[in-house]
Amino acid sequence: MFYRFLFFLFSVLAFSASVQMVFADEDFCEIPNETSFFLLEREPVIRIGLATNARSVAITTTDSSLVAVSSDEPQRFLDTTKISVTARAYRPPEIEIYHFEIPNVESQTEAEALAKEVAGATGEKTSASIDLKTNTWRIHLEKTFETIEEANVFKADLSDKGFEAEMITEKFAQPSDEAVKLSNQVAKNPKSEVRSIIPTRPNANPNNVELTGSSNPTNTGINPNLREVIVSGASAGAKFSSLKAVAFGSVNERAVPVRVNGKAYRGRIEVFVNSRGSLTVVNTVSLEDYLLG
Repeated sequence: MFYRFLFFLFSVLAFSASVQMVFADEDFCEIPNETSFFLLEREPVIRIGLATNARSVAITTTDSSLVAVSSDEPQRFLDTTKISVTARAYRPPEIEIYHFEIPNVESQTEAEALAKEVAGATGEKTSASIDLKTNTWRIHLEKTFETIEEANVFKADLSDKGFEAEMITEKFAQPSDEAVKLSNQVAKNPKSEVRSIIPTRPNANPNNVELTGSSNPTNTGINPNLREVIVSGASAGAKFSSLKAVAFGSVNERAVPVRVNGKAYRGRIEVFVNSRGSLTVVNTVSLEDYLLG
């Protein structure tokens, strides 16, 4: 015990001596005459969660109009002071493709001869196949048309050449590039609570979710559970859908608060779809406005 006490006493004395030497250094005690400033690139933004399982949100303003903002898109003036925001299953738009067939040809020999005749008259590729339902043959013209106007012109041209053909309409789902991007995002980070597109620009991740995987993701197919933000308002500009997070504010957002279900908030109200398929609502406000209360 005695030796431990001596060791402790020696340690205290050594520490005291070192402290005196440090504070005796004039440079250490020198107080700078000038104040240094650090300039931020942008004003800090505070994010305050308002709801995490909302089915719908009513957003209003007493300003002249609401404004909608999404990443990588121009600002939208909605020309209305009240909107409703909901979420629904993503519905990829359908496109229609038109092509032509000549049905009810009695035999294979006749079908092959007619196919050659049509090809010679139109310059288009043709083929013949049997129709098992009617036990007759059909002539297929391989050329397709994306608009009904073009298809009608071609049908009239066939008729002028003596060929009566049927117009066949086929519908295909055409997912948007954003749907592909969001599907890849969900596949790479399935544990994320966010089910809206997260901006990839530096310092622009609105939901603070760390993205993993390659910066050039491979198309994984369309996720069948995608949902989109649906905006409904009185004006035409206030009716749209988005797979991205959408922020809403007043035209003069620093002077006129925006209201969520009747309650006023400074800044903007951001809405995005979460992993439960409902809406998460966040108040994004500048640091200065946040401190103003």
